Amino acid sequence: MRFEKIVSVLPKCGLLAEVGCDHARLTELALRKGLCDSAVVSDISETCLAKARVTLRDYPNVTYIVADGVPEEARKADCIMICGMGGHTIADILSRYTGRATLVLSPQSHTELVRAELRDLGYDLDIDECFEAAGKFYDLLRAEKGDMTVDSMQIAYGKFYKRKNAALEKKLTRLLNNLKNSEEANAAKIREIEEVLVWQR
Repeated sequence: MRFEKIVSVLPKCGLLAEVGCDHARLTELALRKGLCDSAVVSDISETCLAKARVTLRDYPNVTYIVADGVPEEARKADCIMICGMGGHTIADILSRYTGRATLVLSPQSHTELVRAELRDLGYDLDIDECFEAAGKFYDLLRAEKGDMTVDSMQIAYGKFYKRKNAALEKKLTRLLNNLKNSEEANAAKIREIEEVLVWQR
């Protein structure tokens, strides 16, 4: 399950923040597993926070904030989760963040933008992997403060794209086949994907 996979990489911490929480099921799972002592959940939408209040009704140690980006109340968090948004949005949120928390991120698209922003913020990825859940592919990143040197291929396909990853191989094989069958096939993109797949087979 996608939520279980994301929560599995959370460090045990005092204060956990979930930005863009929607229903806050990730935070609920983290609290239920005893991975944090307290939590801050935030969303740009009061309607979403109302859903989060229902999900977390059994947990008194939660603060609810309407905010665009990382709220002030979350800047003391030991770990911040930002999941389920597009890479453009997550990269924008990160560009306005100045703290040092562990970051657990799962973009729905354009993960390359998130990797580039992490590098520019002085964060280093210790987890960067593709996984499959319910027939869909997701990226999961965990980053800590530190220098990161990555090339363009690592930005595009993952810092650890040379490590075997069954989900990444399956995702890229499917993408490669689609590109080859396209009337407007991108030869450069095809060569890139074929290069990554050499490491996956």
